[in-house]
Amino acid sequence: MGIFQKLRQIDAERNAKHPERQEKWEARKATMAAKKAEQNAKWEQAKQVRSDAKAEKQAAKAANVAARGKELGYVKLTFIGGYDERRRYTGKLYFYENQVEFRTFGEVVKDIVIPASDVGGIEIGGQQQTTSRITATRMLALGVFSLAAPKKTSVKDATVILSLKDGRQVMFHTKTYTEFEVHSKLANAISYYHQLRAKQQLAQLQPSNSISQTDSATLLMKYDTLRKRGVITDE
Repeated sequence: MGIFQKLRQIDAERNAKHPERQEKWEARKATMAAKKAEQNAKWEQAKQVRSDAKAEKQAAKAANVAARGKELGYVKLTFIGGYDERRRYTGKLYFYENQVEFRTFGEVVKDIVIPASDVGGIEIGGQQQTTSRITATRMLALGVFSLAAPKKTSVKDATVILSLKDGRQVMFHTKTYTEFEVHSKLANAISYYHQLRAKQQLAQLQPSNSISQTDSATLLMKYDTLRKRGVITDE
């Protein structure tokens, strides 16, 4: 017989001689079992709470992704003014299919979230663009999103200006990248927003069932003007 079995046998013999001791031992075991069950229940509850929180976070993230649409590109910039928010922030300007947003320290600046439908144009320029605003008239004359190919330069100074349909211009500046580098980082976004704007313009020019012949002629002239600017093609 092993030593532990011998000790248990001795303990059992003592308990048999003293029933009250056996009762205390059984009560103690029951108390310990109840505490363990309570701890297990709390642990399972905590796990469920964490699981629910994780599921809720994932659902919120999925909803945000669906609301934003596909990411088209981003660049690190400093917000210098032109929108509702007046403070200066250094962060990242993200372009999505459905909106443009500015983040600092990984958090979205709530006052700088711009629906894609509100964006009328994107201009990427050098240092001189920081103080010169592009008017809606000039943007229309040049063609929406009609950007001259930026020159390759080693000067790390560039400005991104978002022209909104209500006439405001949101301005961002960086001394981290050149004008060419910023244009390269946002090439996909510029192309997408160019096409989106063209579709919106075409939708506005769609003739109604009651359109007159005079209106038809005017509409054709507008289409021809858009074709000459490169917004639409012959097809």
